[in-house]
Amino acid sequence: MSCAIGIVNKDGVWIGSDSAATTSDGEIRPFIAKKIFRNGKYLFAYIGSVRGGQILYPAYFKPPKDISLLIDDIIDQCQEKGCLGVDQEYQTQVHKCNYLVGYKGKLYEILVDFQLNEVLNYTSVGSGAPYAFGSLHTTGKSKLNPEQRIKLALNAAAKFDTATAPPFVIEKL
Repeated sequence: MSCAIGIVNKDGVWIGSDSAATTSDGEIRPFIAKKIFRNGKYLFAYIGSVRGGQILYPAYFKPPKDISLLIDDIIDQCQEKGCLGVDQEYQTQVHKCNYLVGYKGKLYEILVDFQLNEVLNYTSVGSGAPYAFGSLHTTGKSKLNPEQRIKLALNAAAKFDTATAPPFVIEKL
């Protein structure tokens, strides 16, 4: 499942991710997944289904000009590309991805049930997230810049989570 991390402050939005690809059984796939990419004015990162992330690449998806429309457009894209499931307990549409989104100086997370959350300082998604959160919390008042904090958090996640692995990619919006 991996790990993606986002930090937002007055200077911008930083998103970092590992590049590992694994199956639900933990099998390591022998390729590097491009989990962070730009599409228009958006910076996206994803964890989970590689296909679920790829359907938002610029070649396949045109994001809306307003973040409030993004969820419906992603759901439409998932339906069109066959990437939706149903949560059996709640009977709601779900996706096998979590996304981090940078847009107009703000950071958002979109979780598997398509809830859109604006992030105040930092967040992390994926199986490595608990380790990343610990690192981000500890470095919160340090003099480290956001990129350094993300690198440390990704390294912590990779140390303790078998589905998180380098190379690490960090982008600023």
